[in-house]
Order: sequence, then structure tokens, then C-alpha cells
Amino acid sequence: MTSRGARRQEQRELARTLRAQGRSWSEIATALRDRYGLTARVAMRVAHDWSQADAASAWNARWPDDPKSFKNISYWETWPSPTGHAPSLAVLDRLAQVYECSVADLVAGWGEHGSASVAAPTEPETPAWQVEHLGLPELTRSLADWSERLPAPQRRAMMLKLSTAAAIAAGRPAGRPAAVVGNGPDPAELAGDWISRYTYFSTGRNAEFEGLHDIRLRAEGGRLIGRSEATPTGSIELDLRADGLLVTGSWTERTAPSGYYRGAVYHGIVQLVVDPVGRSMVGRWLGPDKHFAINSGRWLLTRTG
Repeated sequence: MTSRGARRQEQRELARTLRAQGRSWSEIATALRDRYGLTARVAMRVAHDWSQADAASAWNARWPDDPKSFKNISYWETWPSPTGHAPSLAVLDRLAQVYECSVADLVAGWGEHGSASVAAPTEPETPAWQVEHLGLPELTRSLADWSERLPAPQRRAMMLKLSTAAAIAAGRPAGRPAAVVGNGPDPAELAGDWISRYTYFSTGRNAEFEGLHDIRLRAEGGRLIGRSEATPTGSIELDLRADGLLVTGSWTERTAPSGYYRGAVYHGIVQLVVDPVGRSMVGRWLGPDKHFAINSGRWLLTRTG
């Protein structure tokens, strides 16, 4: 049996050979559909020897004010399956411009037998592939697109649950079963004075820095809430929830008006693991910078009182 990778290589070689013979994009896509059972939109992309990310880049180069990711291309390609999204006529028109074909070429073959026969995607869409090949901003957009399928009332809780599972998996040694996250201190026991340290990279200064603050956490309705004392660089606010030995929540940094960031305000999420006796919490923060790129760094809270 031909492997998926070998089949993709066959498709690329066929497309290149036909293009070298002077065939049109439509003719190449038709040959790919007939030989490999590809859907019209997949066949047209493969005819150009593009990945889904390549197709998205070509779209974005033409219409930067309406950016798309590889996931949008995937949704349009898998339609009309339940996991796909129907492309509008406006989308089909733009795809036709990107692929230098007609709109009819992008819907060819649909409905010939009463329903569409959707081939397996030619672009890997597994989480492992996405984590390996995508940058953090694109991976975040992909995850955000996926999260829209979750029930709205539980979406935030479900995403935090996923984040918790990822944090636990990241700390698990290879080949060993995941440890059970046991009971931790009660939120009221975590109230008090802490020293907060977190690292961040400044692209403008091309160096890593540490934010250092004294913060008092108070227990309030099952949450831990606190705002640090002001420093020459600014202050931070935390809104956390404890679940066993995991503490998850949001952070806000208000930079000093006279400091390097001139009063800018930043927001993000943080997840920490509490040591069993409640003397420290260590984890990572996640949040966008001024260019809306998603960054991350280490965060450590050490009790002082």
C-alpha cells in the first residue's frame, strides 16, 4: 500500500510534469481529481504544489486586511463534510484569483452522485503536526478557531482544562504515566504576601528581563486576587483560581508612564503549580505583546509572610 507521504509526492510530481508540458491549472487539477479522487479545491491547491499554509500566504499577500490561516483553507477544502465550512461566492471568487482558475473549477465534481465524496485531507492536521510546523501566533489562531466549536457557556472552563492537561503533560517524563494532581492548600491558605518574579523578552532591546514585584493575595469567593505595590516599572494584578495543586487565572500588567513601555497595559493568562506546603508557585504566563504576537515566560511566586 502506498504511504500517505509517497502519495503526496506522486501528486506533486504529476502536477510538475503536466505544468512543464504547458497544461493549464484547470487541466492539472482535473488530472489530479481523476487519478487520486481529490476534491476540486484540494486538487487546485496541489496543482500549484502548495501546502495549505502556502495558499493562505498567497491569499494574505493579496488581501492583507482580510487575513486567513491554513485552517480556513482546510475548512473550505473539506466542505461539504460536517467538519468543513461552506465557502461563500466571495471566497470562491478570491480563491479563483489566487489559483488563477475559474470559480467553476473550484466546485467541479460536487453533487455528481447526489453527494460529495470528500477525500482525506492531504495536509496533516494533527496537533503534533501543528505544534511542530506552526509558529506560536498561527498555532494560537488555529486553537482559537477550534475553540469556537465548544459550547459558549463552558468555553473558557474547557480551554483552561485543556491548558491544565498540557501543563501536566509537559512536565511528565517520557514513558512514565501522568501523575495525579492531588489536593493542595485551600485558597485561604495561599492568601498573604508573595514576591513575584517573571521573565519576558524585549524585542526592542533584544534582551530578556525580569519583572519583580511584591504582591499581597487575598482569598475572595474561592479566588485569589491581588495587586502589587507600584515599582519604577509598573504594577501587576492577578485573578487566580486554585484547583488542587494547580492555580490558573489571568494577569494584568500596568507599566509606569515614565518607564520604557510608557504606561502600556498588557493582559494574559498564567498557570502555576503549588508546592505541597504552599510556600511557592511556579509556572508560565502567556500573552500578546504590542504587535499582537503571543509570548510566554517563566513565573515564580515565593511566599514572604
